[in-house]
Amino acid sequence: MIRITLFLIAACALSACANQQNASKSPAPPQPAAPALAVNPACPDLAHWGARQLYGNWIVELPALGQRGTLLLRQHPDFSESLRGEFSYGGHTSIASGDLDEGELNLDESRDGKSLFAFWTGQLVPASCGREIRGTWQQLPKPGQSALESPFVLRRVGAKPAGDW
Repeated sequence: MIRITLFLIAACALSACANQQNASKSPAPPQPAAPALAVNPACPDLAHWGARQLYGNWIVELPALGQRGTLLLRQHPDFSESLRGEFSYGGHTSIASGDLDEGELNLDESRDGKSLFAFWTGQLVPASCGREIRGTWQQLPKPGQSALESPFVLRRVGAKPAGDW
């Protein structure tokens, strides 16, 4: 909801700027075109994907920590548009819960099922057709210690699920 509100505020501001520019007597200098992101034209619009498109097995890489593991994602038992799963990396198993919104993945990780251990925030990689997610893993700080952080990469294992696109 906050993103929609911010989007509408930005759209109104841009509209006001455009109206002011049109009222001006001197035309604005031409702006260079923005470089296009690498996108596979055979891929679906990842911004419109929902949690269902991420169900399945993923390889987890945390390069700053030198760790690899797995993640299994499926439908959350209480929230049909959300994700639930299990991480296994670094000798630990954790519960994952989260959402996919406009191509952004947000997962909370809990090692005991009660308290938050880490946050995973990433983006679907357009050039990979949704088979890769890159972002940042942030462990919550512990008393007397600073929080750990690492980039992460999730790569889908096997074929894409049926009905993806």
